[in-house]
Amino acid sequence: MKQQGFTLIELIIVIIILGILTVVAAPKFVDVSEDAQKAQIQGVAAAFKSGVNQVHTKWLMNGNGNAVQDFIKDANQIVIVTDKPQHRHLSVNTSGYPADSRGTSLKLDSRNDCIDVWNSVMNTQGAGVEADNSQEFRAIYNGSNRCTYEFVDNSSFSISFDSNSGQVTTNL
Repeated sequence: MKQQGFTLIELIIVIIILGILTVVAAPKFVDVSEDAQKAQIQGVAAAFKSGVNQVHTKWLMNGNGNAVQDFIKDANQIVIVTDKPQHRHLSVNTSGYPADSRGTSLKLDSRNDCIDVWNSVMNTQGAGVEADNSQEFRAIYNGSNRCTYEFVDNSSFSISFDSNSGQVTTNL
């Protein structure tokens, strides 16, 4: 009677081949995940840049040439102050780029301004931003009218905004 089956050597060879395939294929799948995150950041940055450009184009078309308080009236930016809802309208600086929605400084000069500019420009569409890790992006004020929006899932990825020039860049 002849026995059927695999020898020990054949099983070891199969295990070695599977191990080699795993070592070669696993990094490919890790790279795909990082590539997907990069594509997500690039898409969000493009939407943000488009919004900044729309605000600037509207400012140019108005021909004012000055900083403008409450330049864009935004019904979506509502905050509760002393139990009464108040709208926050986006203001632009002297270069015609989004600056703030919390006062009369007409400058982007705080983390709250960074958050408000993002929310106004993105118009509640797409990725959210907050001061902590509760949204997809964390807002950081860098000084000199500049913000960084750090991707919470991978802090080495971010979107930078310069309110002086309107420049939006991705850091991947």
